[in-house]
Amino acid sequence: MQQADIVIIGAGHAGYQLVKEIRKLNHELSILLLCADSGDYYSKPLLSNGFSKGKTAETLVQKTAAEMAVEYQIQIQPGCEVQEIDPVRQLLHSSHGDIGYQQLVLATGASALTPPLPAAALEISQPINDLADYQQFLARCAGKQQICILGAGLVGIEYANDLVSAGYQVSVIALEQQPLAQLMPAALGDKLAQALMQLGVTFYWGSPIAAAEPNGDACELTLSDGRTFSTQLILSAIGLRPNIHLAKKVGLDCGKGIQVDQYLQSSVANIYAIGDCAEICHHVLMYITPINLSAKALAATLVGQPTLLQLPAMPVLVKSPALPVVSCQNRQPDHSDWQISGEGDDLQALWFDAQQQLQAFALTGKMVGQRMRLIKQMANLLPAVG
Repeated sequence: MQQADIVIIGAGHAGYQLVKEIRKLNHELSILLLCADSGDYYSKPLLSNGFSKGKTAETLVQKTAAEMAVEYQIQIQPGCEVQEIDPVRQLLHSSHGDIGYQQLVLATGASALTPPLPAAALEISQPINDLADYQQFLARCAGKQQICILGAGLVGIEYANDLVSAGYQVSVIALEQQPLAQLMPAALGDKLAQALMQLGVTFYWGSPIAAAEPNGDACELTLSDGRTFSTQLILSAIGLRPNIHLAKKVGLDCGKGIQVDQYLQSSVANIYAIGDCAEICHHVLMYITPINLSAKALAATLVGQPTLLQLPAMPVLVKSPALPVVSCQNRQPDHSDWQISGEGDDLQALWFDAQQQLQAFALTGKMVGQRMRLIKQMANLLPAVG
């Protein structure tokens, strides 16, 4: 039976970043990384601007699993499915046999939500949530020009900008009335929409797909308000759901994600969670910066130096070359109370709580240069003592 001091389930950014941070502190502990995919190392954020740069899945791989294993002196088992955790015996039951651990980290990520679509539309729809998805979608793009994106959140907008820049005819369907509705007020969202429309993106706001009919190599979509248009592919970007099935099966406390404290400790001893699957003190934070900070703190804890995770206010930089955008939120703002200033495309929106503490801001155009000044005015999202 295999054994390791630290077993990590998941070879995404969170899993590998944790490995890097552990090795900065300790080279003696044995580390075993388990993953259902190939385990190759790549940057997930680069997927959403790979089309305009002509990137293939192969060129996006920065290091193979074998190269990462050698560099960080770890064992990696690609194609390994973990079916069950036995926390009493500290064992994993997997497709590669039983595996023993001293400390277990769940870095199981999140899965794309499946949109409720008519059969013909569902047949040409897929998300891009990992390198294999990117490779599949790129192959499906061969010989096609029309791409529809479902969702105008962060991922949908980044792909819209990238795909239209790569020469595709891009349409976006969203239930909201603006892009990035959860990150900024309408005045700033409208500026971003206008910038993307100037590149050729067409937006359909407020109406879901009601019907779909095949039409040659395309599909004729009918929205609930009666509007129709044609597309050859649909990229689903309606959101992610943390992968918590394994955690729930063993009885870990779960909400939206696997619930952990500021040490990233779950409700069961010696089991931790990090990344998109984790719900840290009631926050689910699917961004690179909190994952990097989590990895640094958890690595210290795992090597015997218990460390509370501290999270500052963290801006989200949207990869939208059509119009630079930054958003930062400690709390979800009431969109009626934004204080908006600026001219043209260069806008600033601030949201203060009842105590006049800055809790959120959004910036467009040249105003993005103000983000560091504004961050200094905000309290930590997760202070030293939670």
